[in-house]
Amino acid sequence: MTANMLDQTMSIEIPPFRPSDHLLGIVQGIIASRVNSRIVLAGQGEIIVLPKAGSYYTNAQNMARFCQAPAAQFETTPLGNSSLSYPIESARNIKELLWQAAFHVSQGRLPEGCTKYDVVQFRHWPNLTRLPITPHAAQICALLTRTPTTIMLVRRILDIPREEVFQIYSAAYCAGITTKIQKTPEQSQAEADIANTPPPAPHGLMRSLFAKILGL
Repeated sequence: MTANMLDQTMSIEIPPFRPSDHLLGIVQGIIASRVNSRIVLAGQGEIIVLPKAGSYYTNAQNMARFCQAPAAQFETTPLGNSSLSYPIESARNIKELLWQAAFHVSQGRLPEGCTKYDVVQFRHWPNLTRLPITPHAAQICALLTRTPTTIMLVRRILDIPREEVFQIYSAAYCAGITTKIQKTPEQSQAEADIANTPPPAPHGLMRSLFAKILGL
């Protein structure tokens, strides 16, 4: 692919996804209602969401397929006084469920309400050993944990596909571990100018500097 073709590809806008169309929106609604609930997808298993405890249980056969299914295919019911058949040690942090639900449905898109111009910082490092990730997830997290950065600039700094940055940002945002930073118009314009310039050469000064800072 030529440089011109690559620039044209980068300029194509990727439409956002709506959390309400998938499992993500259902889980967000349950958390907001604070009502313990069971989510069933026929033939694929179930997820038990306990918002007050901040945990969930699941026996989903394929988590990616479960998360990508249309919202209309799920059956959601309050647990009431029903007892759980899951051992307590199998409980997982509900933020992990939100990460997975957003990650699998993102497929390189951002959720409604987020843009590539968002200036973002991660509040803490996610436990990547327990989560679905992309090949450069650790580098993205390293940069955004240490330095508030515009999403479109992350791709330029690390020289990786924007879809990968969008997917990790989507997961982290929906899991509630990001903070959107407000910057002055001058700062935003400066970052936009950098983001619209060609990525630094592999051995260029800028890339070497960021590699040293981030320990990549």
